[in-house]
Amino acid sequence: MKSRAFTLIELLVVIAIIAILAAILFPVFAQAKAAAKKATCISNLKQLSLGTMMYMNDYDDTFMPRFGSASSGAPTWAFVLQPYIKNQQIAGCSEMISEQQRNTFMGTFGWVGYGMNTYLWTNVGTPQTVHTSLPEPARTAMQADSTFDDFSPRARRRGRVAWANTPSGSPYTLPCASVKVRHGSGTGIDLNSGGSSVSYADGHVKYLTASHVYFTLGINPNALNKGDALFYDGASDTICVGGQVVGPL
Repeated sequence: MKSRAFTLIELLVVIAIIAILAAILFPVFAQAKAAAKKATCISNLKQLSLGTMMYMNDYDDTFMPRFGSASSGAPTWAFVLQPYIKNQQIAGCSEMISEQQRNTFMGTFGWVGYGMNTYLWTNVGTPQTVHTSLPEPARTAMQADSTFDDFSPRARRRGRVAWANTPSGSPYTLPCASVKVRHGSGTGIDLNSGGSSVSYADGHVKYLTASHVYFTLGINPNALNKGDALFYDGASDTICVGGQVVGPL
């Protein structure tokens, strides 16, 4: 009995079918992996949010004090929460690129992939922000994906949240094509194809596009709408080099 081998045509057909299946499945696998990482980072931020709430229960309803700049090695807000969360790894998002990690000031331990609203995180020795004094905690950003350990209402400081996967603590100094969102494929040219995770002062967490961060996200507790004078802290600036200008109306 003679055994019949594959012909060259049959072999090429099989290879072509495998290549087509790979082309279909690999992007699906990549999307599933990205979705899983996004869910993990959102979960991390939720744990940090819960830790913040527990801290305030123990400290007369006040937020954590700020001990100085992270660049000087001062304890970051995430470090202060360690007795409540007991996990340093959740202070960082697995989606954070390595270049961003290297360029982020690390404070007293590891890199921190999330920032704190500077209106809620005030310097030690000054009156600390009281949680129940916030007029609308459900609309006030508390923590978020960030290129640094803090953010504020200013147009430039919103960039730390919007472009949380940019290899710079100051994304607004870079060309728009170079600034990247933490999750998704968004850039300064495409604000709606990706974004960041944000926790609010009432404890809930949600995902927001970069466009939402710039034009809708309330950060100043007393100016939560774009029409408010302090929505951008009175400052106008470009989103990135060559990008549109945002600021007070």
